[in-house]
Amino acid sequence: MATKHALINNSYSDEWYTPAYVVRTMLKVFPPNAGDRILLPFDTAESNFTKIITAEYDKQAIWGIQDFLTRDYEFDYLISNPPYSIKDKIIERCIDLGKPSVLLLPIDTLGGVQRHKLFHRTRIGVYIPTKRIKFINENGDNSKTPAYHNIVMLINSKQNSIYFEYEYKETEQ
Repeated sequence: MATKHALINNSYSDEWYTPAYVVRTMLKVFPPNAGDRILLPFDTAESNFTKIITAEYDKQAIWGIQDFLTRDYEFDYLISNPPYSIKDKIIERCIDLGKPSVLLLPIDTLGGVQRHKLFHRTRIGVYIPTKRIKFINENGDNSKTPAYHNIVMLINSKQNSIYFEYEYKETEQ
């Protein structure tokens, strides 16, 4: 399966950073509850997820882990831009854990027979940005960002829902 980086450089890496404005949008659209213990399963100290969450939401957030798929952690809310090369395993794991899990994923994640079988086991909320996200590479450059649309998906939502950016902005006014 192709990854964001592989699409550009014909190499295998999922190491792209999410801009801070995207992290803030994810938190605004699908916010954690006050006092939630937050898990950032694919994030490092350089990640905008880690920087924002530990500064503004949960100073004790769990991040920098390598074994999300095989080890259990005590948490209330998960948020991340996971490696797209294993997104189906991550989605299934999030469903199995039963906790609110906010993931940044390619829009085509919504389709497919196997994914629909997974989604049937839970409820999902989907937020669709109007424009493509310009991810940041290891060098801080976003000029060769992946060329496809992304969504923000809340797995284990209270109800199935879909929000378009323009509708969400209209409700804020």
